[in-house]
Parts: sequence; structure tokens; C-alpha cells
Amino acid sequence: MYLITLNVTQFMRILLVGEYSNLHNSLKSGLIQAGHQVTLISTGDAFKKFPADVKFSAKRIEGSSLLRFLRKVIFKIFRVDIAFLEIGYRCLDWLVDQKNYDVIQLINEYPLKTPYFFEKRIFKRLRSLTSKMIVLACGDDYIYLKNIDKLPHHPILQHPGIGFPFSDKYLTQKHKVYHDFVFQQKDLIISSDLDYHSVYNGIKDYYGLIPNPVDLSNFYLKPKKETSRIVIFHGINHTNYYKKGNDYFDAALAIIQQKYQDKIEVISVTSIPYAEYIQSYNEADIVLDQTYALDQGYNALEAMAQGKVVFTGAGALFCKTYHLKPNSVAIHTIPNAEKIAADLEKLILNPNRIQEIGQAARLFIEKHHDYKVVANNYMEAWKTIKAKLDESSASAEAQNTDTKPCKPIESL
Repeated sequence: MYLITLNVTQFMRILLVGEYSNLHNSLKSGLIQAGHQVTLISTGDAFKKFPADVKFSAKRIEGSSLLRFLRKVIFKIFRVDIAFLEIGYRCLDWLVDQKNYDVIQLINEYPLKTPYFFEKRIFKRLRSLTSKMIVLACGDDYIYLKNIDKLPHHPILQHPGIGFPFSDKYLTQKHKVYHDFVFQQKDLIISSDLDYHSVYNGIKDYYGLIPNPVDLSNFYLKPKKETSRIVIFHGINHTNYYKKGNDYFDAALAIIQQKYQDKIEVISVTSIPYAEYIQSYNEADIVLDQTYALDQGYNALEAMAQGKVVFTGAGALFCKTYHLKPNSVAIHTIPNAEKIAADLEKLILNPNRIQEIGQAARLFIEKHHDYKVVANNYMEAWKTIKAKLDESSASAEAQNTDTKPCKPIESL
């Protein structure tokens, strides 16, 4: 059996599975710009409602008052959401008719969150459709949570008395079995930021860190405002309130509002769809993102692309990696309300600094996160995977079909 390397400069059929943050949507745009056919499938990630070419939903359950009632009862008693059974079925049904893809990439080892027996069947079908299977280190997963001691701050360590059931699930024996099943069959792992790179560095099949792609055509540098009030935006995901450090932001805002009520305006939103979220901070000068990270989350990057000052992960490792001075493109944030309030106060008393950091943030995103450049970096990573000669290339088959991106299916 001979091995060859797929020439990624040729046309490829690519399937992106799952979406948590707009990463895959932005990568898709960059890959299409490079001339490839890309299909993105996902659940929309609950209330966030991220766009997808094929979106799997539990529309039968959601459309029946009786089934909705049963869903609530079953979840309350067994902590099982039957909606994901329907989602798993719909995904498998869609996959039945799919032909080979040159590359399939999962947003996470557990991309659709269906019951493990469904997710295993989905993964097996996906694996049969490609010779290149990539898993991103993005979001909670087994290896990341098993090694949180390598991170200087993590909410699970900071709040031992608070339960994090959505994270704890990844450390159960059931998930460990599923994790092993996926990792025995994957070809490559790519991390999306420094938090995951710190944990995955040295793991088998780990390629390395590729910074998140940001579609710069969707975001513009925010023009300087005439108003004297400084607008601070605080977006809250109710489920991740403690996980993202929103409690520290709330405490810091209480301090600042008491001292500078006449100088600031605070906008706070909770668990709203992605498209609405992006619009809600249009007028913001400062965006409060998270307190536990080494690197920026995706929402932070899109805010930085608009020239906003973001409170997020931007500490010593980040500055060393990108050769930056501290707090030059974002404000490094740790779980300390008094320090957050002090950093906010410095900006309120020196508004010109907001403009300086915002402009530097935009230049940083242009240099390191441009979606076209990042898409090329992904293609170079995929190129390192050896494809079996006797496995047919999906691209050859697709050349004889319509190569336009598939028309979005609102919901399956």
C-alpha cells in the first residue's frame, strides 16, 4: 500500500462539523475564497443560532406541546434531553446519502452533543467518508479538562463549591470511552488558541496552534465618537456565568458605576442569539469578555476587529507568543473584581488610551487572524496527513458536479 500527500492547491470537498463560536463559519468563508466546496453542518449551538448550510434541530419535539412537556419531565428526572435523540437521528439520515469528502473537520471531539451511542455512529459514518479526519481542540474536552492544573486560572479550580455539570460530563467514564473511540481514529488535532495549545502540546497527532479566523470583511474599525460617555458592554451566557467570570465583571461594574455614573453607560445582555449579540455592542467602547483565559475567546476577537478594548486573556504567555507589550491590544483580565475595576478606571480617566488600544487591536487581528490567511494555514496543516492511495478522492468526483457552496437548509 502506497501513501501520497493530497495536493491542497487542488479543488477539495470539505465538511465542517459543528459550530460553537463562528470559527467554522469564518474558516468556511476563507476556504471558499480559495476555491473549495465547503459544507458546514451544526445544531446552531442552542440559543446562539449560528448559521449553517445544514442545521439539525429537534423540530418534531419542538413543534409538539405534548413532546415538549415530556422532554421537560424526562430531563428533570433523568437529566437526559430527548431533543438530542432527534438531532442524532436527523444527522445520521442526512449522512446516508453523502459522498466522500477530501477533508472532514470536527469543531470538537463531541461536536453535536447527541447521546454517545448516536455520536459514535455519526463519527463512524463521517470517518468512512474521508481519509482526513481532523479534530479541533476548541471548547471543553477530555484532555483539556484533565489537565487544567497547567492553566494559571480556571473556574473549576477557582470555584470548588460550584458545580459545572456541562464541563464535569467530559471527565466521566462514559465520555472517556467516547473520547478514546474518536482519538483512536482521528488523523490530526489542531488547537484554536493558547489555552488549548498549553495542554495539547506533546500529544500524539497534535499539529499545533492555528489562530482563530476572523472574516474582516464583516467588521470595521469603530469611528471615534463625539459623546463623552464611555460605553461598557457586558455579554452574559447564563449557563456559563461563573465559567466565564461574569460574577467578577458584575462586581467590578458595581464599583465603577458608583464612582463614575456620569461618565459611563453600561449595556448588559444575557443569552441572546449570535446575530443579535454582535449588533448589541455596536456602540460599545469597552467589551468585557472573560476572566480565566490565556488567550482571547472568539467574541473577543470580533470585538477587537472593530477597534474595541476587550477585557480578556492577554497575559505574559500571549504577549511573549505575539511579541507584544502588556495590555497593548487587549486588557489582560484575571478573576479579581478590584483589579478589573482599577483597569476600567484607568481607561475612563484616560479615554485617549481607549482609542490607542482599539486601533492596535484591529491591526493585531489583521496581522494574525485574517480569515484568508488562516484558511491557508489550515490547508497546510491538512497537507501533513498522509492519504491512502487506494481511497478515492472526493474532489475528483465533485469536479463533475455543481461546485457552488450548497444552499443552506434552514433545519433538518
